[in-house]
Amino acid sequence: MKVRFIGALLLLVMSVQVAGAADKPNPAVNASDKDSFQTVSEWVRKQMDAGGRYAETNGEERQVVNARLDEMSKLFEQKSSVDQMSIDEKKKLLVDQEEINSILGKRDGDRLICKSERPIGSNLPVKTCVTARERDQRRREDNKELERQQVNRQKKWG
Repeated sequence: MKVRFIGALLLLVMSVQVAGAADKPNPAVNASDKDSFQTVSEWVRKQMDAGGRYAETNGEERQVVNARLDEMSKLFEQKSSVDQMSIDEKKKLLVDQEEINSILGKRDGDRLICKSERPIGSNLPVKTCVTARERDQRRREDNKELERQQVNRQKKWG
């Protein structure tokens, strides 16, 4: 009985750790050599265009991301892999990479946003999840509908 309880507890702890790991976003920029960085850099720049995964980045953020990608590219032109870089070059590469990932992480249209709410008349919370892109699209549609109703009301009574 005691062995089953410990086994069940261990299984529960492992499943919680796996679920927690799935909530963490994958870094957008993570490259260890010149070729892989080139591929990732092109992909990120393409995804910042309209309709891409990071299309929600504003002009200033886009400039910062492009500047950091250019700086990283210069580092990889001098040394073809991270293993060949000095400690200072590795630090610079890591700082640039983290800055890019923090900007893109906030503007990721595929980022899953979950919230737990109690429906009216119930004390049991319900968890609902949508992507950032779906949430923003819904917000735009709701604003359009609200404006449409206000214009119709003004026409009717105005």
